[in-house]
Amino acid sequence: MIDAKRKAFIFLAIAFILAVAAAGFIINQIQMAQDSLSATVKVAAAAKDVQSYTSLEDGDITWVEMPKTAQVDSFIQRSEDLDDSITVVNLKEGDLVTKSVVRKKIDIPADHRVVWLNPSENVLIDQGVAEGDLVDIISVMDNKEKGVITERLLQSVRVVQFEEKSEGPPAIKVSLPVNDAERLIHSQNAAKQIRVLRVNQVMEDNNATPDASEETSTKPKQEEQKEAPTQKEAEKKPDDAAADKPNGEKAEKPEDKKDEKQ
Repeated sequence: MIDAKRKAFIFLAIAFILAVAAAGFIINQIQMAQDSLSATVKVAAAAKDVQSYTSLEDGDITWVEMPKTAQVDSFIQRSEDLDDSITVVNLKEGDLVTKSVVRKKIDIPADHRVVWLNPSENVLIDQGVAEGDLVDIISVMDNKEKGVITERLLQSVRVVQFEEKSEGPPAIKVSLPVNDAERLIHSQNAAKQIRVLRVNQVMEDNNATPDASEETSTKPKQEEQKEAPTQKEAEKKPDDAAADKPNGEKAEKPEDKKDEKQ
């Protein structure tokens, strides 16, 4: 009898301990859920109706609070993300602005087009590039008559935009005249390989600038060569001028003219 009571007491104690542990776990989960629901973040929303492909100004955007969830990452949470941006769809007042409905403006000449260079098996970017860099584009083509031909397809092309990726180099966009854009698109489809090489702009600027010491050293020599004949002509004597006259005639002196008048 005593053993039975002892066993029952032990079971009741274990059940009580398990019940307390389960209650604590449930309360903890409820508290975490409440905390996640109470946490809010500010996201961008349209303050008024905005037409597609128009620049987003400060007056077009308002900031609203919403619960912090996993979906919040797709919304605009910083004002810097809207600088120099346009919307690609029509926005109505109150619509939340997501990253997929806005993009950066690209200022390019009217005769230029933007071409996307996405790194792949046949498009290789040898060095990391950023917006504003210059790149040379090398193509490797298969020719039935000449075999493999490697040539510099385009030189000093401006990178106007790049898109970072979780893995691998970013995809870049370059600005080109229409004819060059056609050539690049053709090469992307027909070339065996395309290599994108970043241009060292500092080295190019140094090579393009002439050496100031050379200019200084050559300039006096050139001036001396120009001035030398002038000085010789100025020092020419009257006798030499007379010798230059045809038929051996001598230059008439003022005294001779005076005698003839008399």
